[in-house]
Amino acid sequence: MRSRILQVPYGTADILPGEAAARRKMEDHIAATFTAWGFEEVATPTFEYLATFGGGGRVSDSNFKFFDRQNNTLMLRTDMTAPIARLVATRLQGEAGVKRLSYRAQLFRYEEAQSGRQCEFTQAGIEMMGEAGPAADAEVIALAVTALQEAGLTHFTLSVGQVAFIDGLAKAAAFDIEQVQKFKHCLITHNAVGLKNLVREQHLAGPLAQVMEELLFLQGDAKLLVDLAGILTEPQCLQALVSLQEMYKLTEAYGVAAFVTFDLGLLRDFDYYTGMIFEGYTPELGYPIIGGGRYDKMMAAFGSPCPAIGFALGVDRIALALARAGKLEINRLTDLLVAYQPGALPEAIKACMDLRAQGQSVKLAPQPCSKAEPPEAQMKVARCCAYTLIGKAE
Repeated sequence: MRSRILQVPYGTADILPGEAAARRKMEDHIAATFTAWGFEEVATPTFEYLATFGGGGRVSDSNFKFFDRQNNTLMLRTDMTAPIARLVATRLQGEAGVKRLSYRAQLFRYEEAQSGRQCEFTQAGIEMMGEAGPAADAEVIALAVTALQEAGLTHFTLSVGQVAFIDGLAKAAAFDIEQVQKFKHCLITHNAVGLKNLVREQHLAGPLAQVMEELLFLQGDAKLLVDLAGILTEPQCLQALVSLQEMYKLTEAYGVAAFVTFDLGLLRDFDYYTGMIFEGYTPELGYPIIGGGRYDKMMAAFGSPCPAIGFALGVDRIALALARAGKLEINRLTDLLVAYQPGALPEAIKACMDLRAQGQSVKLAPQPCSKAEPPEAQMKVARCCAYTLIGKAE
């Protein structure tokens, strides 16, 4: 059997010097944006009891599970929404007001590794718990746009949908539970043929049938909402459209409406969403760099019912998008090399400490300079921008 000693596990990757610093800088910009918008950073365990993720809805098969010594089933976290819901329901239960929390974390899902997504990946995101309505939805959308901009992206779009709109269509079509599941599966898998067959099997007609058959292609600007409101009659659908319209008007006030488009066939592969949902795309990648939405029923499963909304940015995918656009600044240079003559090591060490205290990045030469290895050569090998020489030549 081939030795694994020099290999990394499937779906994991090393992040090399330069790139790691660039990613950390990007993450810091995102985290600072969250703080500027009043979100407080929290951290949760890397693994939780399996029941915690069950409280957040369906537990997928693409997870890493193991047992502790008491035979409890534990699971590496696959997303942060359920762990933060647990945290709010326990550690922050007595606090009044809206909870505005942020995070950055390593997550784990056993799925096919692809460009920009491994089995281990990094996310940064926010959760707002305790506030409902279009105003909260608009704030979250505006924060998502701002965070992506602060990460370094300039060309991207947020596609916004509404789970309540989709549920309203299923209600108007009089779908049973099995049909609702098929309906949503067609949307998640973008199965236009299956969607059309389902509509015809139900013998639907008129505007409802037309909208449902074309649902995967109902994409556009705010005018789309007005057009649909003019032909549909299901109250739940109409209320969902009104909610999106109100949210969109507020994104105009935030100055981010240009980044927003609507996709009323959008349905994310998480069953806890209840209202507005969204995904973000950039021309450099063919898959989402951000996703989120409203999940007003989840907190009830943790004993603390309240409205909630949030999103997560894929740090790995954003880094890949920036790299493909030539915007990921990878710099392995140190500001200064402190070189020294033979016998001047103590003085060189003191010089390093003084310069670092002034905010410079400094490397100490590994050995005294010499004719064979002058400071210029040491500087090049050490990847430094400049050097200073300590001591006098003998």
